[in-house]
Amino acid sequence: MKKRRLFWVAACLSLLLAGCAFTEEITTTTVVVKKDGTVEEHIITDFDKDYYTISELEQSLNQQIADYNRSAGEGAAALKEVEQTDEGGQVRVQFVYASYEDYEQIPVSDRVFFCGTVSEAYDAGYDFVPMIKQESGETISKEAVLELGDQRIVIAEEALTVKVPGKIAYVSEGVVVTDKKEAVLPENTGTLSYIIYE
Repeated sequence: MKKRRLFWVAACLSLLLAGCAFTEEITTTTVVVKKDGTVEEHIITDFDKDYYTISELEQSLNQQIADYNRSAGEGAAALKEVEQTDEGGQVRVQFVYASYEDYEQIPVSDRVFFCGTVSEAYDAGYDFVPMIKQESGETISKEAVLELGDQRIVIAEEALTVKVPGKIAYVSEGVVVTDKKEAVLPENTGTLSYIIYE
């Protein structure tokens, strides 16, 4: 998780060293897929105020967002909030991306994140794996997964929490469903994690 997902904040902090408020229910690094296709990224990481300030961090992040939007188009990404916890030991950062492609491409271009239908994922070249049906606990084959063509799917390679705008129906091995619309992806094992939701 820290290696890639937190890279966005970590990259800015290393530089300093050399639509909505942050919701209270989010307590760990989380990606929220919205029904309208936008993606929210909530990063929670350690904050060392001895080396930098919140305003310096926010200024650096805003600059990186502006640089990205100049190439990707205005509104492709936005920094919504940067805040320090009451205890001061952590910083919370919220980004909003116009699409999953923007989230996938910024700040590192080699991370994997896909959101669309099963058919679209197949057309994009993703290879499917057997998945676990949440209602029964049974495992379905990757051939059976392909038959779920119109259902929505999220594919990612990072260890993080993912919230989706529908009930989770199937997940790949290692993914832990913590709520009907939320799942925790395992630590990076070199394989992709899959979530299919209704």
